[in-house]
Amino acid sequence: MVWCFQCGASYDEDVSECVECGVATFPTPPQRAEEVGGSDDEQLAYEFHEWSYDSRNRLEEVLRDKELEHAWLGPTLIVCEAAEEAVDLAVEGVLRAQLPELDKGQPAVVYELADYDEAQKADVLSELLSEGIAHEVDYAGNLVVAEADEETVDALFDRLINAAEQRQFGPGLPGVEPYQVLESLFLSADRLRRNTADSKAVEDFANAHDLVVQLSLPWGYEPDFWRAMLDASDGLREALVAGPDPVEGDAAAEQAAEMLRELLRRYM
Repeated sequence: MVWCFQCGASYDEDVSECVECGVATFPTPPQRAEEVGGSDDEQLAYEFHEWSYDSRNRLEEVLRDKELEHAWLGPTLIVCEAAEEAVDLAVEGVLRAQLPELDKGQPAVVYELADYDEAQKADVLSELLSEGIAHEVDYAGNLVVAEADEETVDALFDRLINAAEQRQFGPGLPGVEPYQVLESLFLSADRLRRNTADSKAVEDFANAHDLVVQLSLPWGYEPDFWRAMLDASDGLREALVAGPDPVEGDAAAEQAAEMLRELLRRYM
């Protein structure tokens, strides 16, 4: 007997593909999802809906060769959380084996990676593998891709940069309207630039500052503006905490409030 590794259907030994799933059959039955790991083990799910039958077949072979516990629910792979790193390596190996070689006879584009740390470089290469884009890293550590793939690779870098910029900011506050927080910052800064002793303005600013540092980058706002606004908000908070200077008085806080107000003014 042979078995489909996705649905578990059994067939005579001469059947090489499951008639239901289209994937290869194997001489031993697959695990069931509830059998993967112990009762206390967390499970992870990998979605392979976009993978071809051949790719899933190859992954199944690798997982069996490595004796990694796993099960399939259709094209969804179930594994133990503890095996995540090993499964990631297996997935990467399958992708890399199917990656076309870079044609040295065709025009190429070079991307400098000198300013990227190892984690960022790994993210870039992982995305290229997932997209199936032929590439290599040259002797200088630069990424080389075919000119025909330039537009796709540019978009890939944009996605990674945007994701990194999102991580620079707060975790987000569900239900909090960013515009209202910015408006409160603007109004309190407008009052503080004229009178840093305005206790209500100080309280309003402190409350808005506590919120804004927790917000993730809202849709429609540029990362450069958001970073500058956060820096200006921190500067005003530090000036207010420090209090008046013996010589210059409230000048530092007034200037910080003016700077924050001007940053926010075009958004009001």
